[in-house]
Amino acid sequence: MNQKRRDEITGLRGLSACIIAYIFHYTQLFHAMPECFPLQVTVMGTLAKYGVCMSEIFFMLSGMLLYWSYQTRISDGALTLGQFILPKMKKIYPMMMTTALITWGLQKLGHIIYGVYVLHPDGAEVRNSMWALFVSVLGLQSGWFSDNDTLAVNGPSWFVSIFFICYVIYYLLTHYVKKESVKNACYIGMMVLGLLVMMHPLQLPLLYSTNGRGYFSFFAGIMLAQMMEKTSDEKKNIRCGGALLVGSLMLIRKWEQLFSFWYVSAFVWTSLLYLVCQVDILKKFFAWKPFVWLGNMCMPIFLWNMATDVMLELIR
Repeated sequence: MNQKRRDEITGLRGLSACIIAYIFHYTQLFHAMPECFPLQVTVMGTLAKYGVCMSEIFFMLSGMLLYWSYQTRISDGALTLGQFILPKMKKIYPMMMTTALITWGLQKLGHIIYGVYVLHPDGAEVRNSMWALFVSVLGLQSGWFSDNDTLAVNGPSWFVSIFFICYVIYYLLTHYVKKESVKNACYIGMMVLGLLVMMHPLQLPLLYSTNGRGYFSFFAGIMLAQMMEKTSDEKKNIRCGGALLVGSLMLIRKWEQLFSFWYVSAFVWTSLLYLVCQVDILKKFFAWKPFVWLGNMCMPIFLWNMATDVMLELIR
């Protein structure tokens, strides 16, 4: 997989991070949105609506990139689990720990001054407890002892916990299952498990609805990467991808109950990602250098978002 295609994906990741952090999280935390003119309100309202499902894009993109970067080396036994996981932990964990500590400290400061937690008042006592801080620093804030961001001191960091669970499962399946057809059956099995857990969470370690969101989208990204590699009639598939994207959006508009994590991931995000990687004008747009820079900064955008919002609210 060439660097240009990775740049397109990185650019999409950067734009998605900004939509989640600066539009979806903003409206969720402050229950307001700047209103400058009607078109801006409509566009930002739509982005805020889809922002709730946009973490799934990151799971899907991660699955695609890991498949392209590591599949052969892991299958051939060239990488141990430690060699695969530790570099990622060294890159992500220091920032995750730092932002958790700062967010926790700022929330406690606000509680001392005002008697309430300035952000996330729902379940704030649990989210800002010592136990929540402990699991957040260890990277166990979601999917192990609780669902969503219940124990995530720094709310947006919940996905880090699920990412590493997906990484380990991916490594084990890729390394120990040798037959390609069986390996793909296992990947699809993880997607099915994710779908079932999203719909009927068991409220057990590794089987919360949050885990399901990660399993379904991460392994869907792996299957999508393989599908792109094996595409024979590219123009026909581009037309199909476009029709799937438009059709799925129209169905959501007609039947609001279809707006769910699994539906958006299975139909909207998969068709969007396919088009981004196959349509020349979209490839150039998302590979634009400012977007790629944002994509390379997506982890700070996510992890510093909550701490920054708490600090701004305290100053305000």
